[in-house]
Amino acid sequence: MKKTNTHIIPQTKGGVGKTVLSMILATLLYEKDKTINVYEIDDNNNSNIKSNILNFKSIEIKESEELLDEVYFDSFSEDENIINLVDCGGGNDTKSILNKLSQNDMVGNNYYVPIFDDIDHINNAIDTIKLIRGFDKDANVNLIFNRCFSTEQKDIEAQFIGVFGSEEYEIESRVKELDYDNIFFIPNTNIFSILKAKNISLLDTYLHAIDLVANKHEYQKKWQQEGKESFSKKMKMFRLGKRVIELIEDVAPLKKALKG
Repeated sequence: MKKTNTHIIPQTKGGVGKTVLSMILATLLYEKDKTINVYEIDDNNNSNIKSNILNFKSIEIKESEELLDEVYFDSFSEDENIINLVDCGGGNDTKSILNKLSQNDMVGNNYYVPIFDDIDHINNAIDTIKLIRGFDKDANVNLIFNRCFSTEQKDIEAQFIGVFGSEEYEIESRVKELDYDNIFFIPNTNIFSILKAKNISLLDTYLHAIDLVANKHEYQKKWQQEGKESFSKKMKMFRLGKRVIELIEDVAPLKKALKG
């Protein structure tokens, strides 16, 4: 079975960072000649992400059937320059989308299931993966540990004790219950809160940051001519841009999963 260029972010638990993850994946997938469509299918949380590069659309479940047909159509075209990201809402929204995929026999997709260290998130991740495996035997399932305080193995295991268990606290490991193909980590950061407040996509910010860093002397000369107050404001954005670049470098291992 050929892997489709479709990337789906499901979790039956809401508020686990699915939209954040979709922005990260879109940034990692970006190439100049590619068209990246990001679809948020959620009856309870509609984002308003502005982008000059991404085709972002927030829709309700009732509109999803026609949209998924469009996504499926793109997969048959075998055009590797068209990439679809589907961000599913929590609870019944995710169940509904997975059910529609099952009814369409839309299989062989790449799935990314995010969790925090809350025990409920782990239970929901197990349920979500079971739903995926129930109809898509060719699925590439990636478990994403979100908001990691550290990417050191011992720190990950200590933070996500509900997954890895603990002999000290007599907590059983649940790793075997999480039937994933790959596991990845996203560091804890306030970058996404800042970008959400400004309604700017991560990809747009990242590309602008690359340009700023590459041509910083030219930009800083221009800002200096605008006065101290303007210079200070622009330098704050410059520093944020450098943090965004570092973040993308930190999550670069996810590119392995994006290849399917």
